Amino acid sequence: MQTQLHLVANAAVTSGGEGLAALRYAESIAQAGCAVTFLSKNISDSHVKISLERGSFDLQILPTQRNFLHELFDQYCFMQRLCEQINFDEIHLHGMWTPLLALAALIARKKKINLVVSPHGCLEPWALAYKHCKKWLALKSYQGAILRSASLFVATATQELESIRQLGLRQSIAIIPNGVDVGPLPQRDVHKTIKTILFLSRINPKKGLLDLVESWAIVRRPGWRIVIAGGDEEGYRAKVETLIRAKNLQSDFEFVGFVDGLHKQACFDAADIFILPTYSENFGIVVAEALANELPVISTTGAPWQDLVEHRCGWWVEPGVQGVSSALIKALECNPEELTEMGRRGRQLVIHKYSWEMIGSTALELSEWLADSSKKKPRTVHESSL
Repeated sequence: MQTQLHLVANAAVTSGGEGLAALRYAESIAQAGCAVTFLSKNISDSHVKISLERGSFDLQILPTQRNFLHELFDQYCFMQRLCEQINFDEIHLHGMWTPLLALAALIARKKKINLVVSPHGCLEPWALAYKHCKKWLALKSYQGAILRSASLFVATATQELESIRQLGLRQSIAIIPNGVDVGPLPQRDVHKTIKTILFLSRINPKKGLLDLVESWAIVRRPGWRIVIAGGDEEGYRAKVETLIRAKNLQSDFEFVGFVDGLHKQACFDAADIFILPTYSENFGIVVAEALANELPVISTTGAPWQDLVEHRCGWWVEPGVQGVSSALIKALECNPEELTEMGRRGRQLVIHKYSWEMIGSTALELSEWLADSSKKKPRTVHESSL
């Protein structure tokens, strides 16, 4: 049986899509028959949904301290002891930009353990441009060392694969999309008088919320409102609210803050259309969640969701006011029956293409090939042309 160590800096319920995607990936490969140890500084019990028939799954919380250097030393010793106790075939890093991951990469190199890196969108052009100086320094130091020492990268889409190649990295790259938890059918009130467009994600500059406000000022329709759900980052919500007031749209927007569990499901149940006007996503798991909840989706080419067009379950437009406003116009012109049919097609897409069970078996096949190159190379693996 394969033994793997998966590591993400933060898997708390408030950490965003990266932590949840890392946890679900690790759970799915354990379900496929792998012995997985999952490490993080913070893990929310409400996120854990594992029930195993074959593999094993062990959650471990990394030690934390107020003193940064002492914390890193304790974490390094913790991971060293763990690797002495368990003979790991693979160490899998999720995310970037934290020295903690560099320590795990160093241990992998010392012990000659295969190192797999899932950037989770951190190498997308928009992401690299945001706080560019800090990231440039990281790429020239510890983060660059991690990337160069990786045995394999896992990208969620062709778009992310191309971003990795743009940095001159020539290792094999496997494309494995994120999955989504498909729950029961949503409960919607078909007789409500006010319809809802839902945005559910972190409130930060990358997500295109200012474009959403500007677009709504152009296409505004009576009988519709926009609900913005998500945790505020760096005080960005205040900037969005300032623009809403400047456009005199206060009555059309509602901020509900961070939501999870039943509150999150209630947001999906109350919505008629989902929107993510993002500038950059490696996958956009919230899009898959919205589709699983039978919501037609508006998103941008900043997210790899061409499926919205190919499966006729939403609109996929260029980022910015022009693209977002044009999609809103088309969506608002649809009658309720059209929106319902689009939602049904979206849910079927998720069930057939983005189930965690399928992703887990694909991921395990990939890991077994990495450990034994005599095995047939999986179709998900792409080699450099140079």
